[in-house]
Amino acid sequence: MRVICMVFAVLLLFSLATLGYGQHKGACPGYCSYMCDKTDEWGFSHSCGKMYCCIPSPKKGK
Repeated sequence: MRVICMVFAVLLLFSLATLGYGQHKGACPGYCSYMCDKTDEWGFSHSCGKMYCCIPSPKKGK
């Protein structure tokens, strides 16, 4: 039983350490920029390369 738990723990740690974990995949839903606006949410996207993927915050209706 200990062996199974150890194997599971190692696989879990390995999956968390893989490249790209927690990053957005595919196209950026906003715009690519080296600096995002203060109100934008930022992240990474493969399509932006080394720039940030800036997602404008939703505008509140009047």
